[in-house]
Amino acid sequence: MAEQRLLNRGNLVSGGVLLAHVAAILLGLLDLGTGAVLACTDSFAVWQAFRIREEFGQRRQNLYLTGFFVIFLLFVPVARSPLLFATFGMLYAAMFRTPLLLGYLLILVVSIVFVTPYWIQTTLLACLLFTIIAPIWPQRTKRFHLFCLGFGFLLIFAIMLPLLYLCFQVTPQTLLNSMGDSAFRGALRTSLLSATISTVVVLVFGVPLAYAVVRLDFKGKGFIESLIDLPIVIPQSVAGIAIMVLLGPKTPVGAWLDQRLGIEVSGSMLGIVLCQVFVSSPFLIRSAANAFRDMGPALENVSRTLGAGPLSTFFRVSLPLASGGIFTGCILCWARAISEVGSLMVIAYHPFTVSVYTYDMFVQYGLQEARPAAVLLVIVCLWGFLLLRWLQTATLGPIFGERRIGR
Repeated sequence: MAEQRLLNRGNLVSGGVLLAHVAAILLGLLDLGTGAVLACTDSFAVWQAFRIREEFGQRRQNLYLTGFFVIFLLFVPVARSPLLFATFGMLYAAMFRTPLLLGYLLILVVSIVFVTPYWIQTTLLACLLFTIIAPIWPQRTKRFHLFCLGFGFLLIFAIMLPLLYLCFQVTPQTLLNSMGDSAFRGALRTSLLSATISTVVVLVFGVPLAYAVVRLDFKGKGFIESLIDLPIVIPQSVAGIAIMVLLGPKTPVGAWLDQRLGIEVSGSMLGIVLCQVFVSSPFLIRSAANAFRDMGPALENVSRTLGAGPLSTFFRVSLPLASGGIFTGCILCWARAISEVGSLMVIAYHPFTVSVYTYDMFVQYGLQEARPAAVLLVIVCLWGFLLLRWLQTATLGPIFGERRIGR
């Protein structure tokens, strides 16, 4: 009986909706195609309203009708696109019973109406936030934390929106053509090789330095730690000028290297590596220092009491336990090295790294020609960073995984 009553009501109201749309078409308020599409949408929405009332009650039905009316206002009076209203109205009516899907739909609707030029990028970022929040929201004790996440996500939004918008401005065909450019491939090889060499150099010299700073107490320790962090606050151009003043072709050291050893710093791979080591070293050293500090000296002392020497203790106890933090530092160091541009433009403009190549394309040919190289640089940095993170957690997990040691 309940199903029959629902069917009768639905047929009655749906018939009224169809008659109203036919009248609007006859009066010239709607064209035939638009009127037919809207009639189908409204009839389906009305039918769903009766089903929702039967299953969930009057309150849920009122909420459903309010949402449908809001979508109508957004697309018809505001966006002036009745056909989009038909599409999203139908989706809204179909998805109302599934809150998760309804959330994604509402994000899409708001993005299309209010930020039309950037609706794809806005939808992706907002859906990412919604995916994180939705499963945790029922936990009332986590509401404040979720508020902090949402508020802080505005910063991620400000960072990612320009990058996403840039990536959507270049077609895949244009990217493939740019990848086939020999100049770009050469710049990419230079960047990958120099960043890897720079990371290895910082790893070899930075890890012992970090270990010594953490384990020793001496006067001026705070000053030494400040010197380690100094390259972070120095402008990149200043770093390049400083290296040029010390090792340039007309300086005593630079001239001696050129005359005696045949080594040129300016405009060479060596100059690129020096610049990258200068700007990226604090990230690895600081990460390694934090890893050694977190593990504490307790297990090292146990190793020493069992007869192991300092060198053996360092390689068998300290280094393995701190390997997770050290590898994270290597990732940050490599990422910072491959993105360096300011100091390279001073001391080693050639051979091109991929970042300098992108800037050179912008200066010579303008924004339009620089877009493909910029997008490829973003893709290389992103996937390189993700690959290193994956190596840390998957392939090299047993070796470089984080270890928590109780003190």
